[in-house]
This record gives sequence, structure tokens and C-alpha cells, in this order.
Amino acid sequence: MTPIPIDLECVIITTAYLLAYGREAGAGIFALCQGLFTDILSGGIWGFHAILYLTIFLFIKLLSRPFDMFSVSGQISLAFIAVLVKELLSVPLLYMFFQDIDISFDMFITFILSAALSGLIAPLIFYFLNALGRLFFGSKEEFLGTV
Repeated sequence: MTPIPIDLECVIITTAYLLAYGREAGAGIFALCQGLFTDILSGGIWGFHAILYLTIFLFIKLLSRPFDMFSVSGQISLAFIAVLVKELLSVPLLYMFFQDIDISFDMFITFILSAALSGLIAPLIFYFLNALGRLFFGSKEEFLGTV
């Protein structure tokens, strides 16, 4: 059995950031384009990652209401749950296309570890994207387009 790599989901964290600080349409377009870009570069089934990331975008949009996306604990919780749902949702989608995949306990441990690490780096990516926005746009109002 080959080891399953741990996945740090920067796309999901960036989508959550765009939902928190940007506009919903921009976050949805980002999720769709990143999914299509991943499909093209991976050589897999076109539309697989696009559907997956759009579903996670809608999940984050619904889940962002009870969580405070501007606090560190809200960012960690939201990223953890969104990445875990993405990993768990990818199993039945993969099974739909390839019926000969092996599902093991180690795979679910890797999913949980991947979600935990992605949740822990979420505040760092939020901070980095905020700093990048201030560097290029000067103020948050210019960055968000509310001036």
C-alpha cells in the first residue's frame, strides 16, 4: 500500500479569505478557476476538482454564518471542517469514476491530519493575504473596493 500524502489546502483557505474580505462572486470564480486549473494540470477528469471546490465554496458560505471568520479560532475551525468535508467528499466522487479504490483506516487518519494542519496554517495565510493587500493597495478599503 502506498502512503497517502498530507494535503495542505491553500485553495480552500484562500476561498474562505475571499469570502470574508472580498466579494462572494470573486470567491466563487476563484474556486471554479482553481478547480479547472487543477484538473488541467493533473491530467485527471476535467470538472472533478471544479465540482469539488465549488461544493466546498458553497459549504464555506453556509458554514461561515455561525463562525467568526475574522477571529483566529473561527479561521482554524472553518478551515478544519471545510478541508475535512472536501477530503471526505472526494472519496465517493472518486469511487463514482474509479470503482477499484482502496478505502482504509489510514486514509481517514491522513484526512484528519491534513485538515488539522490546514486549519492551523489558515490564520497565517489570512495574515499573509492581508499584508499583501496592504502592500499593494495601501488600505483595506481600497483593497476591498469600498472607497
